[in-house]
Amino acid sequence: MKNNQLVIGIDLSEKYTLISTCHNPEEGVVTYSTDKEKGTFRIPVAAFKLPGSEKYVFGAEAVSSATAFKMKYETALLKKAIESSEKNGVSRDDPYVVLLGKFLSFLLRLPEETATSRVNALCITERKVHPLSGKVIMEAVKSAGIGIPSIRVISYAESFFFYALSQPIGLWRDGVLLYDYSDSSFESNCLSIDRSTSPAVVRCRKGRREEMVPFFGADRKRLDERFSAIAMEDLKSGVSGTYLTGEAFNERWEQKTLRVILARSRVFKGQNLYSKGACYAAADIMDLVRISRRYVYFGDDSISSNVSIRAVSEGKEILIPVADAGDKWYEAGRTLEVLVGQDRELIVVLTDILDKEERNKVIRLDFLPSRPDRAGRIKLEFRFLSAQKLILTITDLGFGEIFRSTDRSVKEEILI
Repeated sequence: MKNNQLVIGIDLSEKYTLISTCHNPEEGVVTYSTDKEKGTFRIPVAAFKLPGSEKYVFGAEAVSSATAFKMKYETALLKKAIESSEKNGVSRDDPYVVLLGKFLSFLLRLPEETATSRVNALCITERKVHPLSGKVIMEAVKSAGIGIPSIRVISYAESFFFYALSQPIGLWRDGVLLYDYSDSSFESNCLSIDRSTSPAVVRCRKGRREEMVPFFGADRKRLDERFSAIAMEDLKSGVSGTYLTGEAFNERWEQKTLRVILARSRVFKGQNLYSKGACYAAADIMDLVRISRRYVYFGDDSISSNVSIRAVSEGKEILIPVADAGDKWYEAGRTLEVLVGQDRELIVVLTDILDKEERNKVIRLDFLPSRPDRAGRIKLEFRFLSAQKLILTITDLGFGEIFRSTDRSVKEEILI
């Protein structure tokens, strides 16, 4: 009997989106098809308000309706919601946030599985995650009344990580390579696994090749020569599997390159890899695949060290966690209050996940007035500006009526 719980992955680009669903990862992930005979998956990111009405239509219907009325439809909905939020602040009442919510609601009604099963987790993937993406999507979901308990946003590279490691181990044991090729972009993502740590660390090495663009209108034989040379270089260190995705691979032109790849690894093509990867990431939230228990993904947005503060509790020294290695910098951060000792100093501990090297950042609290031991409180606000830079704001809170707050605060910059 099929599990009535459901997880969903959405690949959301500016022009097109794909949606994949899964009840049980062992039974596979299904991508919603717009044309089952042709096996097409792309749904236009389009919203159109019908003239003289408050009703919006979405997807292919929005495109056809706008064409019929000789008007423009809204597209790049997430990008526009983010741009509006940057100007006005993130709000579920923002018109573009509301429109994004309506579009997501439309998407979630497309797969027939959503009519009979409760969606327990949703993961949305985009090429590069904007720091506001998560907040904007959460407000959009709330504005549309979408009741999904767990929602996350990840990059295409991390989506590939979840997809690759959900395949049989023989396809990724020695690393795995992805080529993503469109008319205007040629990108590679190579995942390598460091098993010297627990959990193991999976790093993503990115590459771009400007000499491969544009694709359309270019000499295919020349592109094949260039691509085969690129693949030969990338595969020198050896990988288990190579994946090809993107509109350039809808055509058959890379014969020489395929021979190079097939001599060194297995090769696969697919246009729904990212939505499937996002679906596996949603399954991971529900502990259905347990990838993140065994592997930590490190991308451009990942913090490389555990961050904590050294403190004393009941006479014993402890570490209070602030952020974990592998956390995305735009999702990390913490606010807490601590008592101040007579030494009037704060120690921030940075522990590199790979070499386990520990660095102590000692911050003097000389701006505080002199008080007895543990007779003063401070508020610590940790905020990341990037994966490498942390800003700590320290504010004097005093100690009740005995030692009133001075309201003084200082900022410290900490490099990870």
